Amino acid sequence: MQIGFSVPVHVVDSNLSEEFLETLKKDIYLVRDNDSGFSISNNHGWHSTSDLFSRKEESFRGVCSNCASSIASIMKSYDENFDPESIDARFAGWINVNPKGGSNMIHSHPNSHWSGVLYVQQPNDVTGNSGMIEFINPNQEGRDLARILPKNGFDPIMRIRPKAGQMIIFPSFLLHSVYPNDSDQDRITIAFNSLLLNKK
Repeated sequence: MQIGFSVPVHVVDSNLSEEFLETLKKDIYLVRDNDSGFSISNNHGWHSTSDLFSRKEESFRGVCSNCASSIASIMKSYDENFDPESIDARFAGWINVNPKGGSNMIHSHPNSHWSGVLYVQQPNDVTGNSGMIEFINPNQEGRDLARILPKNGFDPIMRIRPKAGQMIIFPSFLLHSVYPNDSDQDRITIAFNSLLLNKK
C-alpha cells in the first residue's frame, strides 16, 4: 500500500515536569496581568501578543527550545537525512487562557508550515467535548467511506483532549477549533507557528 494523501496530527509528550509547568503557569499569569491581548480566534478567552520566542523568562525560553526540538524530531521522522542546521526555522508563539466558557473559533495558521499547541493546564473535571481540539478533514468527500472504515483517516473530523504536558503538532493549513471550557479552572495553552526556510 502507498499512502497518497494524508494529514498527520502528532501527539507529543513534552517531558516537561509538573514543577516546570507550575512555574510556567505563574509566568503566564504575570504576562496576562500586563497584556490586554488580542481578539483573533479566541472567544471569551485571552490571547497574548505573538512575541513568545523573543521573551527572556527562563520558562518561556525552555518552552521555545522544546517546540523547536519537537519540530526537528518530526521532520526527521519523515526524512532521516533531514538536517536542522540546513534550515532557517522561524517561530512565532503566543499564550491562550480560556476561562469557563472560553473557546476558539475555527481557523488555520497561514504563512507557516507546522503549528503546535502545548497544554500547560488542562482541566480534568470536564464533560462532553470540553477541552477538546477539533480538526477538520480537508477531504470532506471521504465521509461516506468513513462509515465503512471509521478511524482510518476518512472521518470528517478528529477530536483530541490532550493532557497537561502534551503537545499537538499539525500542518498549519489544517482547520481546527477548540470547544468551550465548561470547567471553573482555566484551560491554558501555548501555541506556535514554524516556517522552515532553506538557508542561503
